[in-house]
Formats: sequence, structure tokens, C-alpha cells
Amino acid sequence: MSEPSSLEPRATAEFESDAPPAPKFVCDQCGLAFEGSPGGAGLLLWTRGEEVRFEEPPLCEECAAKVTLGAVAKWDKETEEQGG
Repeated sequence: MSEPSSLEPRATAEFESDAPPAPKFVCDQCGLAFEGSPGGAGLLLWTRGEEVRFEEPPLCEECAAKVTLGAVAKWDKETEEQGG
């Protein structure tokens, strides 16, 4: 049997520990804690005198889909009402 060459790739846990941990979020809609990229974000906008502030809270995949579909359905309904 031959010894493995130092040039051959080896699977080790060392590579996994070098990766930064996945970011953690809490869905602003349902409160579900999740790791990884948010499915989307809400948009909160308010003013204080001349200053405009906004926040984009994270949403899980399911809530992002529900908010998007709800907005599209509302926009479609309003468009139909204006046109006819």
C-alpha cells in the first residue's frame, strides 16, 4: 500500500471551523429564529421633524413569500377597481 500524498485533498473538520458562523435572525413577522440569509425584509418608515428614518427588519422565507403575495394581490385588486 502506498502512503497518501500530501497533495491529495483530505476532508478535515479544520476547514469547517474556519468558516464564519451563519448569521442568525429573528423574523419580524412571526418571531421564528433562523440562520442564514433572510427570505426578505419589511420596510418601516417614519419621520421626526426633518429627519426620515427607516428600518428593514428581516423576514423568514415563509413570511417574505406571504407579504409579497399579499402585496401583489392588493395591488392587482386596486388596479382592477381603478380600471373598471
